[in-house]
Amino acid sequence: MAEENDETRGEINTATSAKIGVYKHWLFTLRDIQWEIKEFEYDLEYQRYERDVTQRLYDAATDEKQRKHWQKQLNRIDKAIPDTEAELTKVAKQAAYCEAMIAIIQDDLETEGIDLDECDLDIFFSLDDFDDEFDDDELPF
Repeated sequence: MAEENDETRGEINTATSAKIGVYKHWLFTLRDIQWEIKEFEYDLEYQRYERDVTQRLYDAATDEKQRKHWQKQLNRIDKAIPDTEAELTKVAKQAAYCEAMIAIIQDDLETEGIDLDECDLDIFFSLDDFDDEFDDDELPF
């Protein structure tokens, strides 16, 4: 009953405050992962373009020494591209995981009548302990 009175007066109880804190944490985590995605997308485009230019230089090379040099560069780039693609896939899965968490938390808060658009998320507690990157074994897929 006391919780209802607090919410009626516009105050948020501890449980709801914690839920909003968890929501805030996952929003920040998603934002950070989205930056990583952009970085990997840039890296991938960079590598693809570098490969294209290197291939043209290889094709234009007239002596064997030049061709060997450019072939080594092509091999290096060809090895890097799949690694970057794998990292991009990994962080995309992490983003999907965060989005799923956020969707469920949003539904829970909506059910409690909390309008997240009207919440000042800066006032809610968020543990810094959760700011570490994902370990591979933390994701369920």
